[in-house]
Amino acid sequence: MIDFIKILVKDLHPSILEANPLLDFYDNINLSTGEIKTTNHKGQKITPYKNAFYNSLEFKIFENGTITINGSLHKYNNSGAHNYNDFNFSAFLGVLNDLKQKFSIDLNNCILRCLEIGINITPPKPTNQILEYCFLHKTRNFEYRINSDEGKYKQCQHSQYIIKIYNKALHYKSKGFKINTEILRFEIKYTKMERLNKLGVFNLNDIAKMGFKYFEKELITEWENVLFYDNTIVSNSNRINNYKNPLYWCKLIESNSKTNYYKHKGILKDLTSNNSDKVQSQITEIMRNKITFLSQEGASFDTLYIKSIHTPHNQTTNTINNNICKVTKVNISMQKDNSILLSHTGLKYYYKTDKKIYKQIKRNYLSKRWFNSDFETQIKEIAHNIRNKKSNGKTKQIKIYQPQQINLLSYFNL
Repeated sequence: MIDFIKILVKDLHPSILEANPLLDFYDNINLSTGEIKTTNHKGQKITPYKNAFYNSLEFKIFENGTITINGSLHKYNNSGAHNYNDFNFSAFLGVLNDLKQKFSIDLNNCILRCLEIGINITPPKPTNQILEYCFLHKTRNFEYRINSDEGKYKQCQHSQYIIKIYNKALHYKSKGFKINTEILRFEIKYTKMERLNKLGVFNLNDIAKMGFKYFEKELITEWENVLFYDNTIVSNSNRINNYKNPLYWCKLIESNSKTNYYKHKGILKDLTSNNSDKVQSQITEIMRNKITFLSQEGASFDTLYIKSIHTPHNQTTNTINNNICKVTKVNISMQKDNSILLSHTGLKYYYKTDKKIYKQIKRNYLSKRWFNSDFETQIKEIAHNIRNKKSNGKTKQIKIYQPQQINLLSYFNL
């Protein structure tokens, strides 16, 4: 249920993260001039920072010492690969524990700056059909959006939060995942914390204490705030042609006559209640049941596959993750089982499915000389540089510890 987060980490010295072997930090440098970037793509001034990635989370250390972490906790639980399966409360607590152990993070000091809560369900009707008939949220229009990471979805933006509805199955099928069911995702993205703060949610530890069930009312209320036309309505009412036309509702809103809008919304509600399969109400009930299921600490979660290759989930133990690249620290379970480094296959996978990770890897492991070369050459050079970094590290160790020299670290299995 908890997905994307952006947190401000207080009372953690940057050197603790900088010294962490799981994180490789790089400055945000202008490749043309060699200068550290001080403005964004809009020309606005920004505080210079360096960043590192681990399992889809981005760690940023700003020049002034501020530390932020952003990314999907759901993807983190799947080694950064995806977020289309169920992410229950036990898995969420496992991720928090993993972050505490690996990065010395105090959950009470992880102050929320952005939070997504959402739920994946199997809908009673085809997902695309449901998306088509979601016209408004409250009195604001839904708009179709396309994002390289999230695919095509419907969105409605309010002053403090955004409502999103996805065809999650279609999105991940296009990335090569094997999904045999319809998956509709409904999501609230809080862009300002005022509303959550009133509910007593300020940091990650608050969510851990309250549990997922605490967010049920928020999700159900916002779903029921969707103006949804149920195309299973069977009625001779001459209003139907108007009600199934999204432009009709938009014109009612634009006419500044909200009384008229709510009048017709009430009539539609009565028509739906007495003459349809009540699809929106069915979805409400499915959501309630799913939230109850995900809120149980012992709930199990499904087995996932990338193409035909098993994807590890719940990577929150202290065991070594054999599906993580030894150099880049990204998930490589889409490669051969015996892979230890990100290769051509993995690089092409990230180029297709997660441009953010691909661009970070490209920036870190492709020299400026090859930046304008063709795609295949770039892939070849990136993979080559990753191998070099691994072998150079091994060579360095051999130089430091000569064969005849006793290595105390090895002696103590360190």
